[in-house]
Amino acid sequence: MKKNHSGEALEDSNLESTALSASKVEVLASIILTLGYSLSTLATILSLEEEEEAIQIENEKSNDQNRQYRQMYKQLQHVNNRLDSIERKLNR
Repeated sequence: MKKNHSGEALEDSNLESTALSASKVEVLASIILTLGYSLSTLATILSLEEEEEAIQIENEKSNDQNRQYRQMYKQLQHVNNRLDSIERKLNR
């Protein structure tokens, strides 16, 4: 009788350890999935930041180019005004 009782106790402890292991595996899987989602979100955020940085650099280049064009325009206006004044002096 004692053998049956100890056999049942062994089965019960095996079932408990299996159930405990299954719950541990479930928790670990949940942690791993959460980490995976977190890494995916982080990668998306970093990608968006890189895109924003690239756009900002492009905008800065465009602004610099616009500034250069304005400076060139002012210089050309100045040269044109000088030429007009020289032409007027020559026509007198």
